[in-house]
Amino acid sequence: MRKINPSVVAALVAALTLTTTAACSGGDSADDGPVKLVFRQFDPAGEVKGLQAAVDSWNKSHPDIQVDLQTLSPNNVQQLAREANSGSGPDIAQVGFADVAFLAKPKILLPLDDLMGKDPLPAGGDDLLATDMTDVDGKRWALPWTADTMALAYRPTALKAAGIAQPPTTWEQLADDAVKISKQTGGKTAGFCFGAAGSATATQWFAINYYLWDHGHALVTKGQDGSWQPGLSQQDLTSAIDFFAGLFTSGATPKAFLSIDNYSDPSIANGLANGSCAMTYEPPQTFATLAKQANGSVTTAPVPGGLKDGATHLGGRALAINRNTEHPEAAWQFMKYLASPATFKTYQQYPASKSTLSGLDVPKDQQGFVAQLPHARSFARYIGSSMPVASIQQLVNQQFSAVYSGQSSSDQAAKAILDGLTSGMAG
Repeated sequence: MRKINPSVVAALVAALTLTTTAACSGGDSADDGPVKLVFRQFDPAGEVKGLQAAVDSWNKSHPDIQVDLQTLSPNNVQQLAREANSGSGPDIAQVGFADVAFLAKPKILLPLDDLMGKDPLPAGGDDLLATDMTDVDGKRWALPWTADTMALAYRPTALKAAGIAQPPTTWEQLADDAVKISKQTGGKTAGFCFGAAGSATATQWFAINYYLWDHGHALVTKGQDGSWQPGLSQQDLTSAIDFFAGLFTSGATPKAFLSIDNYSDPSIANGLANGSCAMTYEPPQTFATLAKQANGSVTTAPVPGGLKDGATHLGGRALAINRNTEHPEAAWQFMKYLASPATFKTYQQYPASKSTLSGLDVPKDQQGFVAQLPHARSFARYIGSSMPVASIQQLVNQQFSAVYSGQSSSDQAAKAILDGLTSGMAG
């Protein structure tokens, strides 16, 4: 048998060790140079130039802790879980609020309670929004970082030309105003634009829930005995479906939007900027981008019912530490920086810290978001049953769209949704 040189074996072992530790934290420590951290975020690269600037600023002022910003878009929480369970992955990960409960398991995330206790946030943990989405089983598994919601984005000149003095404050008023605008322009400007496709991720989901919540309903509710059930009657759900289907039959929304999936689709975002759409709903980052194209011709207001507590959703991003990181204290230091006002000077998002948000210099055309955010509530109201929120969204989008396209009646669709919710929550 051929003998193996002991020095070769030693070299191989060293290489393997380096590869394993480099999978998280880069394999460096304060003993042999600066701590190197990997921070992964999932927003499109074109939307995070301000975040890169904030990271660059950190690296310049913290030579002992260097951070590599990586982008993996779109969000892939399953990949993060696979990596963490194999002992690898980024040190710090941006995660969606709805992903935290899934990731709050051994070998995936590191609970933050000890780190927050030893090195508290300047304004304390009670200063944060959406902690109901980041706290699981009495522990905080992620730090609420950014907050967003969907505000009404509109062209004031389009409303004025149709004799409408103010943006709508009820969904019924929105439908009426949208019809007036479409008729006044002979269809050249669509009164209300939204992505009405039946895909699993179609963003009509937000408008549907906003309408339901504003009218005192919810798709699912948790009873006092801990059991989950549909939160509305078939009649209530049929009425909601009829409202949205009526936008197409009345001409308020062109039928071309039946194939549109997302609020960022050019037919919506560019349409609002160039005048072919009068009203839609957008999150802050998308609105900020299209507002630059529109040269001051668009602005925001709360969506109908948006000033009512719980009538809109509170979304956003959280920061989590990979349980495998070799440098949890350094990771926490960097996370505190990301949550500070310094980051939001260049990063065009709204902070989940109420004190930081109150001190933010928000452009006039984005005041609709600022007015609405304190009243928004998270999708935690749907989390906890045997049916994931993503499955509820898919069911609802498919059935609503089936009515828009004439494949189903509103009664049939409502029954299908309620049956699907009942069976899904039964496990």
